[in-house]
Amino acid sequence: MNDAALRDALLQTLLAQAIIAQAIIADTMEAGLDILGDRLGPDVPRTTIATAVQEVLAAGWVHDPVRLPQGALHCHWHLELTPLGCQAALQPRP
Repeated sequence: MNDAALRDALLQTLLAQAIIAQAIIADTMEAGLDILGDRLGPDVPRTTIATAVQEVLAAGWVHDPVRLPQGALHCHWHLELTPLGCQAALQPRP
């Protein structure tokens, strides 16, 4: 899977989760990438997924995944689309 195809698959996965209100929430980044990897399929290396997450974060398509909710004792990893990311995910692909 090339980088553009992975980015598209990542966006589509995140959009589907946003539609059914099921964001990826994990205790660590590694656990979050494992969850995302399970949803994208076994053929996608975790390093490639991590790079795609960095790219969509830099593009403003996802919120910063590291969160410290009020009253929490430690951070957790929460991946969800921004409004810009929803627009990008809905764009027709060639």
